Amino acid sequence: MPPSPLRLIVPASTSNLGAGFDALGVALGRKMEVRWTPSTRTRVRRSGDLAESTLPTGRDPVLRGMKRAALVAGKILPPGILEVSADFQPGKGLGASGAGMVAGLLLGNRLLEGGMNTPALLEEAIGLEGHPENATASLLGGAHWSIPLEEGGWKHLPVSLHRDLRFLLVLPPYSLETSRSRRALPAKVPFKVAVAQARRVPALLEGLKTLAPDLLAEGLADRLHMPARLRLLAGAQPIIATANKAGALGATLSGAGSGILVLARTGGLRRLEAALQGKVRRLWGKEGRVVLTGPCAQGATFL
Repeated sequence: MPPSPLRLIVPASTSNLGAGFDALGVALGRKMEVRWTPSTRTRVRRSGDLAESTLPTGRDPVLRGMKRAALVAGKILPPGILEVSADFQPGKGLGASGAGMVAGLLLGNRLLEGGMNTPALLEEAIGLEGHPENATASLLGGAHWSIPLEEGGWKHLPVSLHRDLRFLLVLPPYSLETSRSRRALPAKVPFKVAVAQARRVPALLEGLKTLAPDLLAEGLADRLHMPARLRLLAGAQPIIATANKAGALGATLSGAGSGILVLARTGGLRRLEAALQGKVRRLWGKEGRVVLTGPCAQGATFL
């Protein structure tokens, strides 16, 4: 008998948040939905905010995750139709690649009865993605700080978030490939810059827990990746300045960009959103977007 159809949802994610560079990932209330149905040959269909993606089928992150699961299991994937939909855009720093790879690994593992548990699935997702924060957030949900261990592998520590924390995502009308964003990073930084970054970590963690503006201001400050990436993103600095002036708790890049993550409390959202909408219209007309979301406790889930 052919395998039964499968369906799952995976949350988007944001990462870095200043001093959390390449370590902190937060699952968001925006979703990727993946359906697999048996067929005579494998095809990928994209819809929602993924409809205009020109990514070749061979590079599709969901399919890459499924193929990795098959390799680990030592089995051959059955052919099927993959229907992938999302209410968030790729190339905007929202972890589309990580979410897709997590979905593919889960699908492949379930289809082939591969037996990978959650830690093993996460290890494979990080290996495919190349860094831990987006895959960890999408698989586990919530917020986690990922630490590389001396003996190899990772330790993922849960991070407490204040229950009133919300995010406004400012999405420009252009994307930024993670590979290009990473190539822009400096190969070396001064010792004092590295020390200052390390000192800001407790401020970021306590700020996310308490929403204290002074702590968040210090924790979101960054000189490792933000200056180089902001030079690639037209309009990003004016958006950040507008957010801070309109009462945001802070603003930074979402992941590698091009999206901008604005942190806010539940009570001050309307005025802040209006200010950002106005700035977006002046910068990009109807092409830009401002999206309200928040942290998501639920990780990847079969339906």
